[in-house]
Amino acid sequence: MKRLAWEKERQGITHGPAFSHHQGDILDDRWLELEILDRIALVQQQKPDIVRPDIQVHEEYGISRSFCQGATTEARNVKVSKEDIKLMNRWHNFEEAKGRRPCLQMQDHYLDISQSIPSLLRFSKAL
Repeated sequence: MKRLAWEKERQGITHGPAFSHHQGDILDDRWLELEILDRIALVQQQKPDIVRPDIQVHEEYGISRSFCQGATTEARNVKVSKEDIKLMNRWHNFEEAKGRRPCLQMQDHYLDISQSIPSLLRFSKAL
């Protein structure tokens, strides 16, 4: 998380989703899927003991649900607190605002996301 935050900050992006274009818009799931499948295919070439050579990666693998939905569902399954789930999905408020200032609760309005890394890691570690 620290490395991701540092990289986004280096790019001049201090608000918005973690996986975004340089303009700060969220990346399309299809683009992410292609990037992930390309990397799985690379792992397959380099480590055939991990991904069998007879598997057609781009045909047999896919991302059928958004990362947010999948992570949120799994987080609830492993009993991550509602507050941690809400914090992790906070970017959704900004996306829905479409360039306007989102309506946030006071505690979220003054939240410094870079100082919230321990809370964000609680979510990720539980998965």
